[in-house]
Amino acid sequence: MIDKSESPLSNAAFRRVWIGATVSAAGDAASWVALVAYALGLAQGSVATLAALYTAPVAVGGLVAGWALDRYDRRWLLVADSLVRAAVFGTVPLAAVWGGLTAVQLYLVAGVYGLLKMTSLAGFPALIPELVPPGQRMAANALESVSFGIAGLVGAVGAGVAVATVGPGYVVAFDALSYVIFALCLVGTRTGARSARAVTGRATVSRRGGGLGPVLRLMAREPVLRDTTVMFALFNIGEGALLVVLPERAVEYGLGAGGYGYLVAAVTGGELLAALTLLRWSWRGSLTRSVVSASLVAAVAVLGVLVASPWVAVVGLVGLGGCAAAMTTWAQTLRMAAAPADAHGRLFALLRTLMQATPPLGAGLAALTLRDGATVTVLAICALMAVPALAFARDLAAAGAPRPAGGMTLDPDRAGAGGQA
Repeated sequence: MIDKSESPLSNAAFRRVWIGATVSAAGDAASWVALVAYALGLAQGSVATLAALYTAPVAVGGLVAGWALDRYDRRWLLVADSLVRAAVFGTVPLAAVWGGLTAVQLYLVAGVYGLLKMTSLAGFPALIPELVPPGQRMAANALESVSFGIAGLVGAVGAGVAVATVGPGYVVAFDALSYVIFALCLVGTRTGARSARAVTGRATVSRRGGGLGPVLRLMAREPVLRDTTVMFALFNIGEGALLVVLPERAVEYGLGAGGYGYLVAAVTGGELLAALTLLRWSWRGSLTRSVVSASLVAAVAVLGVLVASPWVAVVGLVGLGGCAAAMTTWAQTLRMAAAPADAHGRLFALLRTLMQATPPLGAGLAALTLRDGATVTVLAICALMAVPALAFARDLAAAGAPRPAGGMTLDPDRAGAGGQA
């Protein structure tokens, strides 16, 4: 077990930022439900257009966010981002009260969110090495997954109740307030930025250059960065395809109108359970081998969707979510050790932008393969999760093996021992 004194939550700086990020993420989950409710209630509103503007700008904003996070003080950049979004979202309930809310305004708010989304999504993990010592990074990464799990469940459920009772305006107002809370948490936090970025055993990637070229070259030559990026991109394509399969399976299971939600909740529940488990117990295995193993187990778990029993499907989906969350925590810990601190902003922005872009490809894959039945689609999903893991297993195992004295190791108990940020 992890001793309380070793928990990142015992660190006041990390605890403050984590609480603020969790509240802000819950606000985001809630406000999306409210924005959809507004769009449905407006004569010219379109949920499809709203969704596109809410997500598509991430591709541009993510690259800019990575550059900014490595060039400027990350804490103050997150503060500025939060205050801008608070102001933008605050216009929605005000316009609704005055009777002037239009679909165009909703679209603009959604576009701003999509453009700025990656600032906090990449900024939080980039800030972690400045908040906690190397020995606490895996627990801190697990806590980030816990944050997303709690925020997603509480925000969506709370919004559903609030929209039905007091109206969507209060929900969006809460999101605007949540940004202010996050900003206040950040303002009251002092990071170890100077020491965290100064101590590194590798040549740095110039922050002043600020381009993606050095980061891309780093990803190409570092097995951990290269292999996990390919694995996770294909894994996410598989998950994107699964989201298309699950509604059909829910109908076949006879789960009713809420059936799809139950199956998605099983995945989310598995993610939260795994994150809490990793937070509770210290993981002693090789992180690189663990990532490979989890991907293979996830591929097997997906097969549960093909079984006629909905209970077997739920168990399989819980297993899938658990493996996905564990893989994310382990890989993020490895990446923090494999890349210099002055590249973390661009690295995490690039990776998370890429991961945001892959699920739609999965939806396209499902549209093609479902013509031949759900079995073909599920088997394709399994292949996307298992084949890359098998292909990179030896490479990742070698990358995770202890190196001679003076070199960096990616073993869990030694991650960062070579002065890596």
